[in-house]
Amino acid sequence: MRNTIWFLIVGLSSSSVAFDGQPLQYEIDWGPVTLADATVELLDSGDIRSVSADISSRGVGAWFSDFQSTLEIMRTRDGTQILNGGSTWDDTLSNITVMWLPDESKPSVDLYRSKPRDYELTPVPETSIADTVDPFTPVFEIGRRLDETQRCEGSYRVFDGVRRYDLQIQDGGLTTLTSDDAADFNGPARRCDITLTRIGGFSTKKGLFKFGESEITRTLYLGQIRGHWLPVRFEVSAPIGSAVARLAVSH
Repeated sequence: MRNTIWFLIVGLSSSSVAFDGQPLQYEIDWGPVTLADATVELLDSGDIRSVSADISSRGVGAWFSDFQSTLEIMRTRDGTQILNGGSTWDDTLSNITVMWLPDESKPSVDLYRSKPRDYELTPVPETSIADTVDPFTPVFEIGRRLDETQRCEGSYRVFDGVRRYDLQIQDGGLTTLTSDDAADFNGPARRCDITLTRIGGFSTKKGLFKFGESEITRTLYLGQIRGHWLPVRFEVSAPIGSAVARLAVSH
């Protein structure tokens, strides 16, 4: 469940044009119940572009695991990219820093966990992490080009310091989002269909929430708010239900 929420936040961590760092509030639900709250801040100042996200479990999400996570990804003008993440869940703490330098094809990883994992991860081939990008880059780039291309599409090799996966993003066309809740975004949105191919770093542990990628669908919706293309909804659907992150808009 915690990994499902983390992928939702990665999907939300994007912006289409320069944004001023104003906090965006999201609620993450599983059907009718709330799993977590998230605050995302996006900044593109020209010299530096960054995204930061804070997420904490709430409601039913806290039943599965009481957790808090932070994620910060920054890219400087010279091409250096840095990912910093920290998480606490139950009595476990982890911190990670991943750095991509412009003159090196492979990123460096510094990972700390207060407790060893009680499960195995699929191996990440060393050669596969070359020429990768952080999880923030794909939708950021697609959103920036959206006004020009009118399409949401791209292929990316992604590495977050633990998981290595490929993303294929296809345009799903324009749609209109509706909601009975006035706090949710309603209106025209661009649909982006996301296919994830696992390369390595994923749990081998079998459990209630473990499914093959062929059984999971991921859909991101970008809407325009105050002249900016922003993530307004992200859905991850599996055989037992769907997790949905919704932007709470102010009126």
